[in-house]
Amino acid sequence: MFKIRTSKLFLKLKKDILPYKSKIKPNNRFPEGENNSIHYKMSEYNFESFNQIVKSSFNWVDEEVDENKLNDFKENIDHYFELYAPEDVQFREFIKMISIFLTFIVKKPLHPPGIIFSNGATVYQSGDLFYCTGKKVFKKDNLSLCNFCVASEL
Repeated sequence: MFKIRTSKLFLKLKKDILPYKSKIKPNNRFPEGENNSIHYKMSEYNFESFNQIVKSSFNWVDEEVDENKLNDFKENIDHYFELYAPEDVQFREFIKMISIFLTFIVKKPLHPPGIIFSNGATVYQSGDLFYCTGKKVFKKDNLSLCNFCVASEL
């Protein structure tokens, strides 16, 4: 079993995500009143995470990550995109980097706290802990990214 330090993983993400700097813009493309949509909230969350990667130095707990788990995570993201957006390889790689940062480095959920899914499930934060009311249902798919998310199920 191979392991990688989170500090090294962060430096790799920071280097690999820099080419996106000219493509990533603040979330001003949504019409007034749509800033509560899932797409808007996800775009904002990804933009904030992107900025955190680009503008920060590593200042989190430096621990080991199992590379097999990391590779499984990447494969699950690839599976998701093959189902829902197979043609958008560049966006897939961007989301993969953001998701790795959230999951393995800052230990935040893959969806922002406060988001409400179409089935009424939500992600919320209580103190330093995150919860997802839909995780129990969503993680039933063997390749679900919920299986990696730090939010606890309810």
